[in-house]
Amino acid sequence: MIRCCLGLLTVALGVTAVEACSLCEGGLLQRSPTFRQEAKLAMARVIVHGEIANPRTSGTGLTGQTDFLIKTTLRNDPEMKGKKSLILPRYLPISDKDKPPQYLLFCDIEKNKLDPYRGILVQSASTVTYVKKALALDPKDPVANLVFFFGYLDDADPEVSKDAFYEYASANDADLAKAAPKLDAGKLRKWLEDAKTPSARISVYALLLGACGKDSDITLLRTLLDSKEERYTAAADGLLAGYMQKKPTEGWALLNATLADGRKPLLLRLAVLRALRFYNGSQPKETRPHLIKVMKTLIDQGELADLAIEDLRLWQIWDLTGDVMKLHGRKGIDSPLMQKAIIRYALCATPTKESRDLLAKCRKDDPESVQDVEEGLKFAKKK
Repeated sequence: MIRCCLGLLTVALGVTAVEACSLCEGGLLQRSPTFRQEAKLAMARVIVHGEIANPRTSGTGLTGQTDFLIKTTLRNDPEMKGKKSLILPRYLPISDKDKPPQYLLFCDIEKNKLDPYRGILVQSASTVTYVKKALALDPKDPVANLVFFFGYLDDADPEVSKDAFYEYASANDADLAKAAPKLDAGKLRKWLEDAKTPSARISVYALLLGACGKDSDITLLRTLLDSKEERYTAAADGLLAGYMQKKPTEGWALLNATLADGRKPLLLRLAVLRALRFYNGSQPKETRPHLIKVMKTLIDQGELADLAIEDLRLWQIWDLTGDVMKLHGRKGIDSPLMQKAIIRYALCATPTKESRDLLAKCRKDDPESVQDVEEGLKFAKKK
């Protein structure tokens, strides 16, 4: 079955890195696979670059065929032997015959037939050079790879620029933190102040600038953090994380005060939580005392305590077990969601008198909830 062809039908692959950048979830970034991620798929048996030609219809709409003239082969297969062109099962119009569209085409092979499943419109052969270099990178050196992709974040080809940023969005927090000091602060400063910079990128750029910038750049980050402009308020997580690189004492105090104040906007407090997740992912040992203090504030404040409890469980931080257990049944935050978060934490934590007593009480008063949580944990382990 022909799944899709070129940019007209998009492959439905939701790529989620196991340890993706914590600061990229604020904008709920939905992304297609990077070129490297796509190339790792078993179905990517052939990767070619070329241009379309001779579109012809056989009915109405997109029904028809289009020739694909191969210019460069990035990944070959015996089925490709001697092939200089392919026939795509779609009518793809050409608006300028002197400059026919060029595509990077990913193909599977089914029943000895080439099956194109993803096509990406590219600007020129220079894009192919980028893809070749990207595919040749050493996967065991993620920091060097991030430095390489930094050079393409402002590439003229939007597909290259997007792919380079998606590499940052897919990177884990620790690798981002290690790569950041090696980057060009001047470029990051320019991008942060440029009104044309996509809002989804501001958070990551701010984090990176905090690590490689000067004192004046830290002042800039604080100014943007205090800005009422929507694109900067949405990037508060990265602005905070970047600011804290050079101003840790002030930064941790700011995080703590923000979470303690229930009058602060919910989106801002959620951004603070993402900044905490970044620091736990990038510097878990160094920041643990600060994390525990701030998470205690979040638990005591109550409104977002279920998120704090779940993060503590995932991080396997059990120092606040007593504080978490005290929340069970507390008026105002006694929703089923909250109660199950507390039970889940108690089941996973190093046992204490408080956790054992709570679990005994819950098994007596609400055995179904405990059973539901236990089954959920078992299912999560199997995934």
